[in-house]
Amino acid sequence: MEKTHRKTAREIATICIYQNLLVGASLDDMHTYISENKELSSSEDSLKFALWLVETTLQNKTSYQQLLERYLKKGWTFERLSVMERAILFIATCELLESDLPKTIVVNEAVVNAKKFCDDDSYKFINGILGNVG
Repeated sequence: MEKTHRKTAREIATICIYQNLLVGASLDDMHTYISENKELSSSEDSLKFALWLVETTLQNKTSYQQLLERYLKKGWTFERLSVMERAILFIATCELLESDLPKTIVVNEAVVNAKKFCDDDSYKFINGILGNVG
């Protein structure tokens, strides 16, 4: 099954946020990474969507983290999560709070990315956290 342009944009944005969290990639670095992606270059809307996700997530990262921390298990900190789990949660929270996409679609896409990029059971955790957001 071929990925949709939006799904690709979401994956690329997640990777950008991951890079930002892991090695401090700058917004300029992320813009370059997104604009040079061959899959995204065929769709101006998807390119804009990926850029919007990254920029909006970075602008609101602190407030998203505070929100997400409310739904962690008692005694857990946000830093205890893997970097990729945090990136997926940030992107999904951005979509839940800042867009008009249905919650089921946003959560499902986050689960798909968790299954692709994270440990085996991470998708269950991400699904549970995002079920409380928005």
